[in-house]
Amino acid sequence: MKLSNPAPGRPVTSPYGPRRHPITGQLGKMHHGVDLGGSFRVLAAGDGIVDHIGWSPKGGGHVVIIKHATTLYSVYYHGRERTELKKGDRVTAGAFIYNSGNTGASNGNHLHFELRNSRKWGDTKDPLAYIDKEVPVGTKPGPLKVGGKMGKHTWSVWQQALKTHWGYEGIIDGIPGPMTYRAIQRSSGAKVDGILGPQTRKLVQKRLKGTDFYLGPLDGIWGKGTISALQLALNQNKY
Repeated sequence: MKLSNPAPGRPVTSPYGPRRHPITGQLGKMHHGVDLGGSFRVLAAGDGIVDHIGWSPKGGGHVVIIKHATTLYSVYYHGRERTELKKGDRVTAGAFIYNSGNTGASNGNHLHFELRNSRKWGDTKDPLAYIDKEVPVGTKPGPLKVGGKMGKHTWSVWQQALKTHWGYEGIIDGIPGPMTYRAIQRSSGAKVDGILGPQTRKLVQKRLKGTDFYLGPLDGIWGKGTISALQLALNQNKY
């Protein structure tokens, strides 16, 4: 996915890497993000889901974390005020998060911006190396083992196919929810209500029958035969 600058045109006042800590004066202290100076509107770096909203008076002040993929999170520190976003909200690139500020461990108005490989603090990479570039996030899972079990890997591959062809707007995480179900409903011609009910399940079976992989009844029960057919269809790009 491509990430954009959360503070376009703002100067980098402290880059990623070891530095003298601006408050304690400690030498060699790892700076896990970049600081962008000034007071300005902070924007989401990419599409994702709000994963965390917090307050850290001795750390990041008003904090927001956005999950873009299972291996990519963007982190925003020192907001002037608490964001109006809520945990679980879906955001698009360029969405307003809050205004930069001086909350937490800070000595002036700025945004501290991080890119993490996970939610874990310290699991970071240099944001400037990825802004306005395609970031590999491992969102294209490999071929499925055709075993008839509807596990996280199968859901991830299905989400990828739904994103490519049927307007799925969520992240590829293997965790289905209403966004995944709505895309499944669009792909099968079902009523789009975000609920994976019997009618949607039957229409998915009907679609799989059209691939010649599914030979069972249209009963809305996803057993081994239905799931194996789905896995075959996904592996051969026929869903």
